[in-house]
This record gives sequence, structure tokens and C-alpha cells, in this order.
Amino acid sequence: MMYGTRKELNQLMKRAFGRDEKMALLVWTREDVKAVETMTEAEAEAILCAIGNIGLGDHQEEGVLFRSIHELLAGLRTETRMVQVPSDLLARITETTRRALSAGDAQAWELARHSFPSVNDALCDVAWLEKQLAA
Repeated sequence: MMYGTRKELNQLMKRAFGRDEKMALLVWTREDVKAVETMTEAEAEAILCAIGNIGLGDHQEEGVLFRSIHELLAGLRTETRMVQVPSDLLARITETTRRALSAGDAQAWELARHSFPSVNDALCDVAWLEKQLAA
């Protein structure tokens, strides 16, 4: 599965699939996710990211069901310990992490022709942090 903007996904699909290769494409949008249950924009974004990082074999066996959305949301809403960090420090750490992960993902793509879920999960976390810092 894949997660990103339409432009990012087009680029990934160009690298992963042949020009004339047939496929089925199923799309979940933020609005689709939010229609399942009341949630914040950040929760919906995190769930979209999680859906996009489900392994190919996993989604083919199980699918992405409303139950899956409920389970992902429940996991997001578990008690999390909060800490305070200066925003400039967090921004620098986030940028460094994103660059390192992006480079690692590009190398992994070339070697194995797919992205590893752990890299995708971390990139989703970085994207979420960058969005929070920009707000």
C-alpha cells in the first residue's frame, strides 16, 4: 500500500509498476476515514498513514475495513506521556530525521523495489510533527 499526495503516489507508482501493467487501485481519503467515526484531523491523517503502510500481503488477506479504522483510532487514543521541547530544537531534529529516513527509503526502494513499513511509519511521524510545528 502507499501513502502520500497524489503527486508523490504517481511518482512511486511510476517507479514500481510498468507503464502498461494492469492493477486495481483502492483509495481511502481523509473524509472516508472521518466518516467511520468522529475524530480530529490529526487522527484521520495518522490513520491514513497507517493504512498506507499496511504490507501488501496484509491488505490482500484482511482488507481495510471499518473495524480496522476503529482499531487504529483506539490505538492512537491510548494514554501518551507528554513532554515539552523547544520548537526550534524539535524542528531541527525532525528535519534531520526526515532527511535520513528519506535517503534510507530511496536506497531500500532501489534494492528491494518497495519501501519498508518501519521507514514509512517514521516518515509519517515526521510529516505529522512538521505539520504540528507549522500550525
